[in-house]
Amino acid sequence: MVWGCFAASGPGRLAMINVTMNSAVYQKILKENVRPSVRDLKLKRTWVLQQDNDPKHTSKSTSEWLKKNKMKTLEWPSQSAVA
Repeated sequence: MVWGCFAASGPGRLAMINVTMNSAVYQKILKENVRPSVRDLKLKRTWVLQQDNDPKHTSKSTSEWLKKNKMKTLEWPSQSAVA
């Protein structure tokens, strides 16, 4: 599996994942790739991380990790038919 990120200014880093993805693996990928990509792309302080509602992304552990590491995320709606 491949994890990647991008911004309006271009592509960020890619990470090859050769293990079963879980919250801990996801957090390690974020730690090793998001901030370096932000620096490489010369983004300002106002960038926002967008991710879907996959359980690895929304777990208590990941939510706490994102908060601790001051990564602002975009709220993502559920797939409910009721809007």
